[in-house]
Amino acid sequence: MQARGHRIRRQREESGYGLTAFATRIGVSPSWLSRIERDQANPSPDLLRRIALTLRSERAARAAISEIALTQERRDEDTPAD
Repeated sequence: MQARGHRIRRQREESGYGLTAFATRIGVSPSWLSRIERDQANPSPDLLRRIALTLRSERAARAAISEIALTQERRDEDTPAD
């Protein structure tokens, strides 16, 4: 099983965030986030909540964008050419 910090880092990177941008987004310093991701520090329950909500909202936004793009592609395929 992966350590919590490793999972946070992987999900942050999959969401397209750099260390500094994500730290700013969740309200901590980049060095503190780095320590959490290396399992050298334990985040508070409140910080874990902010991390989870931020990552979840980013995944939801990407899923919505993908769905919009697919819908548009389908419409374009169904539109007869002139």
